[in-house]
Amino acid sequence: MNRLLKRAFIAVLTGLLACGAFAADMRVALPDRPALVIPLPVGWRGQVRRAVPDLPPTIMLSSITEKNFTVMITPIWLRSADAKPLTPDSLRAMVAAAAQNARPQAVEADLPVRDLPGQGLFGAYFSATDKAPKPGEYRNLTQGMVAIGELHVGFTILSNGDAAAVNGPALQMLQSLRRD
Repeated sequence: MNRLLKRAFIAVLTGLLACGAFAADMRVALPDRPALVIPLPVGWRGQVRRAVPDLPPTIMLSSITEKNFTVMITPIWLRSADAKPLTPDSLRAMVAAAAQNARPQAVEADLPVRDLPGQGLFGAYFSATDKAPKPGEYRNLTQGMVAIGELHVGFTILSNGDAAAVNGPALQMLQSLRRD
């Protein structure tokens, strides 16, 4: 009976890991506005870096056990009440401009911008491979932005090795961002 329970537990755990389960929510307080809630994938940890209390923080995410990737998230809010939130088209244009800036250093000749839809948010991103990373630098880059109402969340995913293994859970996490 013990062996059967153990196998069932391992099967459930493997299923959770395979479908991109989230281990816990990381709640990041933002000055005078609702917090940003980041559902952390299993095996990931987060750290908030805030240089000045009233300015946007940078959230650094990484693996608990490995050092093969870093995800940086920066929530940016509108400064004035009359400023307009990004539209899907304006957000895509910003991401496309970032892709154009990355192109000279990329292996790929074309860096297509892909949509990143989510519940109550929209976003876009591109991916590139550095053709000549310096020692200690990451080879794979995925960069983009997500808009949740007036909150704009810029993100950068840096990795070595299999980019898809990091991008899959990271993009799923970004699609699941919410305000609290």
